[in-house]
Order: sequence, then structure tokens, then C-alpha cells
Amino acid sequence: MREFIVLLGEILLVTLLQTVVEVFMDADKRGYQMRIINIACILGCLYLVLNYVLQNVITEIQSFVNFAF
Repeated sequence: MREFIVLLGEILLVTLLQTVVEVFMDADKRGYQMRIINIACILGCLYLVLNYVLQNVITEIQSFVNFAF
């Protein structure tokens, strides 16, 4: 459960950073930069979620399967 709370905090930090960058950049003049920043933040959050799944959820499933059989 603690790892999940840390994951939520990391994702919240990424979204706050994205929001702050969007405020300081003018979207009309720098449309391509905003798209790149948005894609980078989405990929960063995807990486965090995949890392959590691979480290925590998969190991729990493996221990359950080994325990059952």
C-alpha cells in the first residue's frame, strides 16, 4: 500500500510540473513545444505505472501462484 501512495505522489508531482510549465509558456506561440511537453509527461507517468506494476503487482501474483501450486 505504501508503494501505491508513493506512485500517486510521483504522478501528482509530474502533473503539477506539467501545469506549471503550461502556465509559463504561451500555447499560441509555442504549440509544438507544448505537445512535446505533454507527450513527455504522459510517457513519464506511463513509465512510473509500468515500473510499479513490474516491481509490485507481478511479484505478488507470482508469489500467489507459487503458493497455490
